[in-house]
Amino acid sequence: MDNAISIVLLGQKFTVNCPVGEESNLRAVAANLDQTMQTVKERTNVNNREQLTVMAALQIGFDLHKEKTYNQQQSKILDDRIKLLQSTVENALVSRS
Repeated sequence: MDNAISIVLLGQKFTVNCPVGEESNLRAVAANLDQTMQTVKERTNVNNREQLTVMAALQIGFDLHKEKTYNQQQSKILDDRIKLLQSTVENALVSRS
């Protein structure tokens, strides 16, 4: 079931549907989008809402892509360390036998 909530982007109010219980998450995402749009507007002097929205979406998408790539790299490093640890423990157990 969805719940209608209000968000504000660049001073304009929008009513959007949101899954029940996810209201605070959607408001946090909207606040991040609004901040990104404000930053893009200040940095570029673009005033067209559509252009600002596209540019903000690209910025957020770029940030998300960077974060996913970093997380994948960290996950691989962690997996490699776990394998090394498992191997070390197995070798230690075999050599004690």
